[in-house]
Amino acid sequence: MTFLSYSVRTAPTEWPPLKLYLRESGRQVFAVDDLVYLQALANYSWLNWVDGRRMLMPRTLKYYAPKLPAELFIRLHRNCVVNRKFVERLERTDTGGLVHLSTGDVLPVSRRRWSMVRRQLASHKSNLN
Repeated sequence: MTFLSYSVRTAPTEWPPLKLYLRESGRQVFAVDDLVYLQALANYSWLNWVDGRRMLMPRTLKYYAPKLPAELFIRLHRNCVVNRKFVERLERTDTGGLVHLSTGDVLPVSRRRWSMVRRQLASHKSNLN
């Protein structure tokens, strides 16, 4: 039996693309590298892409998490996963923190996850607070 594993050195472009079914156009393939963040809404997930598209998909974040490379995506909150390459800076607040993205979006970071998020992002960015 052969097991496939992806190391930290695996380039994001080598990660398998997301295969999504869209009502208007059927099954399509999307590059994981272009996914900015995912946000949960009950049993649905909003997928936000670099080109500005937003898609509401009938799946939970728990469904999408294993399909995303761990070295590229980080969980900010129980309802939010972000692509670390779009993170510009972190901001500390009383309720946890905020992540400012290059797309102009601002996402909350839970208090419980703040330290872990900061550590993981600081290893890739040098301009974080």
